[in-house]
Amino acid sequence: MRDTPSRLREAAERLLAERGAARISLRDITDAAGANVASVGYHFGSKDALLDEVVRSSLTEMYDQQRARLAQLPEDAGLEDLVRAWVLPTFATHAEQDEKQRRRSRILQDALNQPSPAVTAQLAEMAAPVQRQLLDRISRHVPHVPQEELWLRHTAVLAALGALGSDAFAGMLAAVPPDRLADQLVAWIVGGLTAEPAGPRQTA
Repeated sequence: MRDTPSRLREAAERLLAERGAARISLRDITDAAGANVASVGYHFGSKDALLDEVVRSSLTEMYDQQRARLAQLPEDAGLEDLVRAWVLPTFATHAEQDEKQRRRSRILQDALNQPSPAVTAQLAEMAAPVQRQLLDRISRHVPHVPQEELWLRHTAVLAALGALGSDAFAGMLAAVPPDRLADQLVAWIVGGLTAEPAGPRQTA
């Protein structure tokens, strides 16, 4: 039988994927793990600390996958390949993901939509190196886009992916075949990244 901390982590991960942090009680976690309520405080300090640890594990896995995918691409890789390396580790409905990956993707979407202070700090620390590398490589393909506008487009894509992964848009995405969704998102992102930059506003 697995040790108590492992059972608590697994139960918290499963519940986070199913419900999101706001709808999980301490009792939910301990009942699912077959543990007593005091065990969470003993091993993790609090329910929130346990949930944050699960999210941190998911973030670490996602950024490790992004770094690995980027490292595998040759220096002259096309923009579509760069975007695909960026998007695929984060989006839950990609056909290549197994159930554990889909579960972790759902956890990440929930964390991005409603981050705790601890998760916000983790995101800032962990995302920065990957995002700098990614934007540096993307910028070579869109030299006509100023850096500040490229950063805005990058941020807008992150926000859109976070929203699309939430329950609010599940009905709208139901008609899109899951094995086509990632391809369609990549095409949309590439189109947005390569668009002409905004010109000066015309006045009458």
